Parts: sequence; C-alpha cells; structure tokens
Amino acid sequence: MKKIIALILTSAIFLAGTFAQETIYLWPEKTAPGSKNVKVEHEIDERSGNPEIHDRAEMGITQPYMTLYKAENPNGAAILIAPGGAYQRVVYDVEGGDRAKLYCANGYTCFVLNYRLPGDGHDEGPYAPLADAQRAIRIIRSRAAEYGINPNKIGVMGSSAGGHLASCLGTKYEEKIGSKIDEIDDLDARPDFMILCYPVITMSDEGTHAGSRKVLLGEKPKKKAKLAFSTDLLVNEKTPPAFIVLSQNDSSVKPYYNGVAFAQKLSEKGIPYELHIFQDGKHGFKTKDPNATCKNWQQVSLDWLNAYINK
Repeated sequence: MKKIIALILTSAIFLAGTFAQETIYLWPEKTAPGSKNVKVEHEIDERSGNPEIHDRAEMGITQPYMTLYKAENPNGAAILIAPGGAYQRVVYDVEGGDRAKLYCANGYTCFVLNYRLPGDGHDEGPYAPLADAQRAIRIIRSRAAEYGINPNKIGVMGSSAGGHLASCLGTKYEEKIGSKIDEIDDLDARPDFMILCYPVITMSDEGTHAGSRKVLLGEKPKKKAKLAFSTDLLVNEKTPPAFIVLSQNDSSVKPYYNGVAFAQKLSEKGIPYELHIFQDGKHGFKTKDPNATCKNWQQVSLDWLNAYINK
C-alpha cells in the first residue's frame, strides 16, 4: 500500500479520470474559514495494488474542493457526490469518481466533493462537512449557466458516512454555519434530490454506526447532539425526494435503523422516494457473488433519475 503525503493539492493527481475536467476549491482562500489554525497532515493514501486502478483515500483536509466531471452530452441536471469513509477519510475513487462516470455518460454533470473531516479540529466541529456541502451546492448554482445546468435540478449523492452528509444537506440545508463569506452564501443550499447509498442516518445508541458517530460527535455525545444529527428525525415537508439503496446483509450500517428509518419518515411526510433493499451486497456492495443483483444498483438509480427527476 503506497501512501502519498500531499501538502499542496495538484490538479494532476485528481484529473486522471476519463471525464474529470477541473478542480474547484470551495472557499476564496482555498483554506476554509474555520480551518486556518488547524494543524493536520494532509495525506492521500493509495490503497490499490493495481497501478491501473485507483482507490485513494484523502485525510487531513483543510482546503476542501470538488472535482468536476463533465457530461458527454449534458442533460441539464447535476449531482454533487459525497464519498464515504466513516468521517475518518474521503474515499473519492470507489465512492466518488468511479460512480460519476456512468452518470456523466448519461448526461449528468457530476462534482465529487472532498470535504473536511469533523475530527480534525475545525472551528465548525461536526458541522464542518455540512458547511462544505452547503458551499458546494451554492457554487454549482452560481455557475449553473456556465456548465449548462438547470439550477433547479442539482442533487446530492452520498455513500455510507457520505450518505449521512448527503442526508444532512437534504434536511439541514437552511442551517447557518459560520459567517457569510461572499454573495455565493446567499444562494439556496437545498438539493433538489438525494441518492443515498447504504447511508449512516441515526446517531442514537441503538443502530448507529459507532465509528462514524465517534468521529462526528465524540466518544460520549450528549442527547442534543445525537438528535441534531439523526437525520431521520429532521425530515419535513421540504425535504427533497430520495432514492435509497441498501443491502439486507449490511452488518456495518444496519439498514433498519438507517436507510429504512429515513424512508419511513419520508413516507410519513409525503415525500416521494424509492427504496431498494438487495438481498446480498454487504456494506458498499462488496459481495463476492458476480451474479448479485446489487451489481445493477447504479443503473436502477439512473432509471429513477430519468423517470422522476429529470423529466
């Protein structure tokens, strides 16, 4: 396993994908406003043993950014993709760039988000990832005309802890975090749809993903903090439509307490959603069965987008 220590981010590292076009820093000074005094080592861990296949994880992020993946034939819709990593790292190939490719090939402009991690001491604490996600959506809206995007068709996709971040964006988009930086911060941060892949949802003692909660809220979080970040409890009539995909045998993020609970709240509030629970797939759909039906999950999500979102 080869580890690359990167103190200065270079576009060349991240633009190796077929569709990747541009690195977009979220904040005017690159370093986020709440991260100027943070002392963490920026690391990029290449976890793949195959030089032709990337599996990189980024840690120690103080200069959050997103990578633009341009659609071959843009259809006017965009997806902000938040990879997972238990809030300890951002696994931006496997749950980011690799997933952008199918959407791009079908007309969706994608932006893979590399967000700050809540355990690194940022001023915003557990709200640092959400601050970055809000800012990312606003930047996309501010540049919608440039990228040929309908500003009312910008959604978010997240996997695992990235799914928690995506569901936070879909339920906490109006929360004010930090001070206004520029006019971009005046734009709406609400995503128009959500794609949640085996998402962490609850912070309750029963059913939470302990590793994600520990990094996000600390060893012994107070009840108020657990309630504030259990996104199933935050669903309301303004929450955007969602596509939720899970596997029955996910022992890391228990489906019933997380994705299913979120779907139930959407149902109670009358929010359109589609829920798929595959028999096999484990966490991350890392089943060894080549015939497992979860292998087609991304095409199913694309069918949902085409049928209900980007009509």
